[in-house]
Amino acid sequence: MTIGYLTLGVISVLVFAFVLQPLVSARKGSVGVTPQRLADLGARRAYLIDAIRDADFDHALGKMGDGEYQETRTRYVREAAEVLRDLEHEAGAVNQEIDREILQLRELARRPAPPPEAAPPAS
Repeated sequence: MTIGYLTLGVISVLVFAFVLQPLVSARKGSVGVTPQRLADLGARRAYLIDAIRDADFDHALGKMGDGEYQETRTRYVREAAEVLRDLEHEAGAVNQEIDREILQLRELARRPAPPPEAAPPAS
């Protein structure tokens, strides 16, 4: 009886490893988009939006001349456009990675399940 449980345990571990193997190997070949990179881009975006608002406010109060205001605002808007482009690129890479993993899981789900092993005769 103990040998039966041991065999069942070994088979369970092997099946579990077989099912998880595509998920583990998919992670190794991932696009490389890190949450830190997305967080950094988001923080940079927030900073630039605040900087543009501050420049607008300072100009409206007369603290900043027209020439300096145009130059400053143009620089911040250009940087913000680059950050948004990078965010869009990173989001696209994340979406591609998610789509690839979903396709792999669907392929696994389409595979026929192995036939159940016959139960050992009762003693």
